[in-house]
Amino acid sequence: MKAFFNKVLVAVDNTEQSAHAVDMALRMAKASIIGSVVLFNVYDSGSVDITKLHSAEKLDKLRAASMELLQSYERLFKEAGVSCQLKKAGGHPAQLILDLIENSGDFDLVIIGSRRLNKFQEFTMGSVSDKVTRLATVPVLIVK
Repeated sequence: MKAFFNKVLVAVDNTEQSAHAVDMALRMAKASIIGSVVLFNVYDSGSVDITKLHSAEKLDKLRAASMELLQSYERLFKEAGVSCQLKKAGGHPAQLILDLIENSGDFDLVIIGSRRLNKFQEFTMGSVSDKVTRLATVPVLIVK
């Protein structure tokens, strides 16, 4: 049976909402709704001052933590027999998710967790899931 969504981008971080998004993707994959998954993590490279001597070390630590997180989720998909790729990048999450969708051109769906910001937080900080939902060229499933 052919999957309804061939290739799905699952944006992950180390939050409970992200774990819920991964769980939803796993359930959809087991039900043959999803064919393959790309797990994508954006680490906060903006917190590193590249003019400082130890910035390379800090970036290496961020990249390593990102890969560790991705691999922990990857194990779940492999155990379920679901094809899974890993991608990571440093920067602004919403923009990098949108760039990946646009540049790859082959995602059928994005699954992302919602941080449950209150209206003031959403207004002042913005919401990654909200921005992705508004600007993505493919359907977006927000998991709470």
